[in-house]
Amino acid sequence: MSGSAQLEDDNTTSGQTSAQVHNSPLSPQSSAPSPQPPASSPQPSVPEVAFSNRRPQSPRLPSATGVLSPQSSSLIARSWPCQLRSLLIALLVAVLFILQVVGMHATFARQVTAAADFHSRWYGARALLLEGRDPYSPEVTAEIEAIRDPNQRRTNSFSFAFPLHVIFVFWPLAYLPYDWAQVAWMVALQWMAIAIAAGMLLLEGWRPAPAAAAGVILATLFFYPAARTILLGQFTLPVTLFLVLCLLAWQRGRDGRAGFWLAATSIKPQMVVLVGLWLVLWAISRRRWRFVRGMLLGGGLMLAASLALLPRWPLSFLEDVQRYAEVASGRHPLDVLLEMAWPGASRLAFYLLAAVLLLLMGLAWWRGWGQDGPRATRALYWTMAVTLLVLFQTGSTNQAILLIPLLAWLAEVNRRWGRWPALLGAAVLVVAPWVLFLNTIRGNYENPLLLLPLPFFCLAVLFILDFRFWILDRESKIQNLKSKIQ
Repeated sequence: MSGSAQLEDDNTTSGQTSAQVHNSPLSPQSSAPSPQPPASSPQPSVPEVAFSNRRPQSPRLPSATGVLSPQSSSLIARSWPCQLRSLLIALLVAVLFILQVVGMHATFARQVTAAADFHSRWYGARALLLEGRDPYSPEVTAEIEAIRDPNQRRTNSFSFAFPLHVIFVFWPLAYLPYDWAQVAWMVALQWMAIAIAAGMLLLEGWRPAPAAAAGVILATLFFYPAARTILLGQFTLPVTLFLVLCLLAWQRGRDGRAGFWLAATSIKPQMVVLVGLWLVLWAISRRRWRFVRGMLLGGGLMLAASLALLPRWPLSFLEDVQRYAEVASGRHPLDVLLEMAWPGASRLAFYLLAAVLLLLMGLAWWRGWGQDGPRATRALYWTMAVTLLVLFQTGSTNQAILLIPLLAWLAEVNRRWGRWPALLGAAVLVVAPWVLFLNTIRGNYENPLLLLPLPFFCLAVLFILDFRFWILDRESKIQNLKSKIQ
């Protein structure tokens, strides 16, 4: 998904070249230009490569009559520098990771017990892996609450409350003492945020200068939902990273891998339930069956592995979620909005507003059905924003998923107006939520008002984009009609 594919017209005129239209994450790349139609037929509104249903063909090694042909040997020899570079980068990241963990443990973990949301998963994983107990059981939850809230001064629950295959994301940390485990997890989340920024740069074809790239990475790390996720040890950044990997694999025609990464986002299903539904339905509309098979296979493997650990975990999970819902603190963002805009509004107002948002999302799905490129991408972004407003939220950390559309739009700003406007936009997106947080904080708790600005900002951008596309589409149709009359 390229940002310019979003801000450019869905229906470009016949004089537009393929170089003017960037790829969308929901349209596979192609190495060859699409064939031009005959002169007598009208030009397609967008170059066919952007809407092609064909997967890109992977380069094939030349056939060899012996063990290795000279040509294939030269290809392998040329690949060695890339492999060596990747290995060196991986080693450098590993060294930096270890040094960062050791440093944070020495200066931070000994004085502060952080990553509260991670503690429940860590403790439950240890109860299962080391003691063979059910991590969802009320007994394990009571033990966690005795540690996290010995005076019982808050109403929130500290139960495990996640699908069991979330353990596979942090399995080795379950065997570490918590002071080391929390630091390793927080550092891992920081590197996941960096990976999200790097993945979005690849997805958008954005190649900034080193200083600008560093600015994008810092903006991602200090983006309020991402930073809050790191401090709390939440799992929204892994879900966002898996979704970025899904889009990257899709863009490169690796449908099976894309489906697998979508299945991996199910570690926190309430965050991506509508997003996953749209991607599956859209893949079906494009007959991308390998994507569906990859998702089913990946999800099946995760389910089988988790059932091997605890056969009755789905039932235990449902029971735990019911207990969690009775005491969990959180709000529907639309309730927060109605309390501000219309105090004393009836429940009917909530349902009407939710229905309008879902209707707008459904309209975006209808426009993106069977399409490749900008329309499908905008439908994806509509789904992300509406999910954050309609479904119950326990905090603003789920908004980390908005890094995907926001970084895409910043990439388009960079393409259109240059580096400094893009960096300024990134600075505003980072600073504004923190200013609101610091001016509305209630003791140690986040004000529910933080649930609103970023999703509604994304909706506003999407409204502007859709209106602009409608205007340009209408002008294009009028021009085509005039050309036919002449």
